[in-house]
Amino acid sequence: MIKKRFHTSLQLKLTLLLSLLMIISCILMYFFISHSAVSGMDGLQNYMIKVDPQDGDSPITFNVDPKALFPQFEQEIQETKEDFLLRSVIATTIIILLSSVCTYFLTKKTLTPLQKLTSEVSQIQAQNLSTQLAVPNSKDEIAQLTSSFNEMLARLDNAFSTQKQFSANAAHELRTPLAVLQTNLEVFEKKQEPEIVEYRQLFTMIKEQTARLSQLVGTLLDMTNLKSVPRTDQVTLEELVDEVFCDLDPVAEKAGISIDFNDSSNQDSHTDVTGSYVLLYRAVYNLVENAIKYNRPHGSVSVSVKQERGQAMVLVTDTGIGISPENQKKIFDPFFRVDKSRSRAMGGAGLGLALVDSIAKEHGGAVKVLESSETGSTIALMLPVENS
Repeated sequence: MIKKRFHTSLQLKLTLLLSLLMIISCILMYFFISHSAVSGMDGLQNYMIKVDPQDGDSPITFNVDPKALFPQFEQEIQETKEDFLLRSVIATTIIILLSSVCTYFLTKKTLTPLQKLTSEVSQIQAQNLSTQLAVPNSKDEIAQLTSSFNEMLARLDNAFSTQKQFSANAAHELRTPLAVLQTNLEVFEKKQEPEIVEYRQLFTMIKEQTARLSQLVGTLLDMTNLKSVPRTDQVTLEELVDEVFCDLDPVAEKAGISIDFNDSSNQDSHTDVTGSYVLLYRAVYNLVENAIKYNRPHGSVSVSVKQERGQAMVLVTDTGIGISPENQKKIFDPFFRVDKSRSRAMGGAGLGLALVDSIAKEHGGAVKVLESSETGSTIALMLPVENS
């Protein structure tokens, strides 16, 4: 049998707490006043009379026993004590009850904005994260809480919108090669006696689309797992760029693009940063590969590394057609492509530069287009060196 837990409201807890404090205060006051009054009454039983003579003699003092003068005096004192104690108890009880009732209603009025906030928050769902709660004019903690909650809702709404758009784009990119595969397989299935050349064409198409799917899935996984990769390596950017050039040299040669590393450093001076070597390699690799892919025929790509104002910069310059000002920030958005037909022909999904942007942000840096014109563009990967 499951026991039902009893949940007390904040209003009841505050009422009980304040009532307890009131009870303790009243009891202490009751004992203090009662003790003082009773002590004063007991003092009446030893009454002293002082007489000052008229002729300047010393004053005469003598004790008077009230019991001898008034036989019922002691009984009246005792009855007065009992009556006083009874009245004190009744008055204290009434004060405690009235204070508790007033405290209950005052806390209810005070907590009304919090109850309203709770009601409004309970109505917020994933579909209406853009809803902003009304901030009370009280300028107290509840108003600050409401403002903070609105800021959190704005961040959540932005994150949900970005995630929703990213998921939709990812689904679209995954669906395209799958649709190509399905269509070609259905067409091939209808052929009665396919020729060897047609088999080879089918296998080539399947290989290309499978590679495209693998590349897309791999990039999506890389973007998802960025935060779990340790970023504690000491990375020398000059050595990293050298390794990237070694890996991309065949790609550049095949595309007819010359690549050059302007290494102005010497053996005693290198640009070091703290981060993940794997991720930073991927960022520089993507920048250089992108510059090779979207370059002019027989163009060139130049890379340089420099350090200034506490930042390490990897500059990638190409001789491409340039990037329009309105697209210079958009190219780092997931799945954005300036020339969609050309990107698809080259097997791109619009995630290369988006991954670079994510890696830069994970390392406390940034990536942006420094300059761009019809003769080429320069993109800078900027990383902090304070922790190096």
